[in-house]
Amino acid sequence: MRGKYLRKKKKTYAIYGMGSTRLAIALANYYASFLKKKVAIAEIGEGNLSDIADDVQNKKSERLTNNKLVGFTRMKVDYYPYLDMDYVTKVSNEAYDVILWDFKEISHDYLNLYRYCDKKFFLSNIAPHNRRLFCNTKNLFENDAVEVEFYCYLLNKQDKKWYDKTVGKVGLFSDIREIPFIKDPNKLTREDITFLEKMAVG
Repeated sequence: MRGKYLRKKKKTYAIYGMGSTRLAIALANYYASFLKKKVAIAEIGEGNLSDIADDVQNKKSERLTNNKLVGFTRMKVDYYPYLDMDYVTKVSNEAYDVILWDFKEISHDYLNLYRYCDKKFFLSNIAPHNRRLFCNTKNLFENDAVEVEFYCYLLNKQDKKWYDKTVGKVGLFSDIREIPFIKDPNKLTREDITFLEKMAVG
C-alpha cells in the first residue's frame, strides 16, 4: 500500500486541523526559500488554499506536470487546490523534494495517505467550545492507529489542566506542543523560521 503513494524518496507531511493551510504555506516557503527544495502543497478536499495563497486569485491556472495536473506556482512553490484521491498518486510521483498534504477533512478514505506520511500533524485548540471536536478527532486517530504530533494554539493554564486530566499521557497524544500564530505565511519572520526549522527536523 505504501508504494502506491510514495514511489520516490521525498519528505511528506500530513497536516490537518485549525490553521492547516496557513502552516502548510509557511512550511512550503521555508523549504523553498531557505532550503532551496522543490516543494508542492496539495489540498485534500475542498478548502481555501487559493484564497490564502496571496495574489493568486487573478492568475490563470497552468499545467505544472507531465501528468497535466492543473495548479499554480507562487514563490517557487507549486499549489494544487482541491485534489481528490484520483490525483494523489500523480502528485506523489512528481519530482518534488517535499510534498505537504493539506487535509480539509479526515475520514477513512483519506487515512491511509495520512498514515504513510513522514510527519503527521494535528492542529487544534482545546478551549471549552472546541473540546468535543478535538475528542472526536482524537478518537478517530486512535481507532485507526495513526500517530500524530499534536500542536495546540492559545494554550493556557486552564486548557493545559483539562488536557492533562482528560488526555494526559494516555493514548497517542503523549505530548502537547504550542504553536505560534504565523501572521503572514508568505513573509516569514525570524521567529517563524526558528519555529518551522524545529518542526521540520523534529
